[in-house]
Amino acid sequence: MIKKKYLAIDGGKKTITFKPPHWKWPPMSRSKINSVSNYYKKGEKKNSKGYPEIVEIFEKNFAKYQNKKYALSTNSGTSSLQAAFFAVGIKPGDEIIAPALTFHATASPIYSLNATPILADCEPDTGNIDPESIKKNITKKTKAVVITHLCGHPCEMDKILKIVKRKKLFLIEDCSHAHGSVYKGKKVGNFGDIGCFSLDNNKLLAAGEGGILVTNNKFFFERALLISDFGLRVQNEVKSKELKKYNETGLGFKHRIHPVSAAIANNELRKINFYIKKRNKVLNLFSKEIKKIPGLSPPITRKHLHRGAFFGYRPFFNSSKLNNISIERFIKIMQAEGMEVRQAGNRPLHLLSLFSEKNSQKIFLKNKNKYYRNYKFGDFPNSEHFYNSTLSLPTFTFENKKLIKQYILAFKKVCYYLNSKLNESKSS
Repeated sequence: MIKKKYLAIDGGKKTITFKPPHWKWPPMSRSKINSVSNYYKKGEKKNSKGYPEIVEIFEKNFAKYQNKKYALSTNSGTSSLQAAFFAVGIKPGDEIIAPALTFHATASPIYSLNATPILADCEPDTGNIDPESIKKNITKKTKAVVITHLCGHPCEMDKILKIVKRKKLFLIEDCSHAHGSVYKGKKVGNFGDIGCFSLDNNKLLAAGEGGILVTNNKFFFERALLISDFGLRVQNEVKSKELKKYNETGLGFKHRIHPVSAAIANNELRKINFYIKKRNKVLNLFSKEIKKIPGLSPPITRKHLHRGAFFGYRPFFNSSKLNNISIERFIKIMQAEGMEVRQAGNRPLHLLSLFSEKNSQKIFLKNKNKYYRNYKFGDFPNSEHFYNSTLSLPTFTFENKKLIKQYILAFKKVCYYLNSKLNESKSS
């Protein structure tokens, strides 16, 4: 018989004794500190094209890492996506198919071009955009598809590439979660016309803030540069006859990366494979243990790919094996045990006002009612179910083994307790 005050939420003893925060990221190192101090000690050294040399160095190194011809750094992953949409020629009235289950910044920059994001449902097991849902949403107005490699798990690129090639659509990859992720031997960001990456402090390649896009298309690179910057760099690098007339002004945006962020990112890029190896080692241990616990199952990783950054660790929650408890109540119980856990990610886009209310969309799409797409609860059942059945844990990488063990023990304590309650009710 389990005593009445067994769970911490009922007055029992907490399992996890470590003080928060439990996940400490980004990691600090002497080389990172030196990368910043060296920048300030030496001053801002310009390259021959008139912009900071460290920015050029980082872009060249990242392009090499991605095996791409061109890389353009920006002040955020969101800005890199906006530049990518502009680069491929998105115009007012165009439709871009986007995942319903993603961070809103994957799709919200589409509005800035007076185009319309058309949402597609996700695969039930990975949370990634479902190729079948992409096909169902293609119309005569569809110009492009943007995909997110959610939590570092690559999308099913063979199927997606078949669709976009047949329909002659542009493909933008949001790789913000997926630095170093590999699909059938090829890094994500190398499948679409443009790949976009975030460099904010929660991401694997953490630079404080920043973004970077990669492409093999020089014209796309020049268009992306033109909308992201102005000044000497634009004047020296935009060569296309169609675009050169804007070289004196750019197109009014200044989304360039801060040189300090470029210095940090360049330093961290040298360590990216080391970080990936350490992170996967810890999180794979979690998966191994979670498989044994009733009511939980680890996130899946398909055999033909590698998660790389493994951004976030999101196990599945099965209420039917845990005395039919709600996910919200389960999270509160786990938090009482000392765990840093929450519901996974962000709500699906169709449940957010920006994508579901006409009045919100009018901020961007003035007097263009024919471009509106209004969504409601139930439109994307897989995305809703994935969101409502996944937990979000810290993306442990270098954390104390004792802390990891306590997290596993806390899950075992609570899940076995709830499962026993379920079995008691069945037998009574």
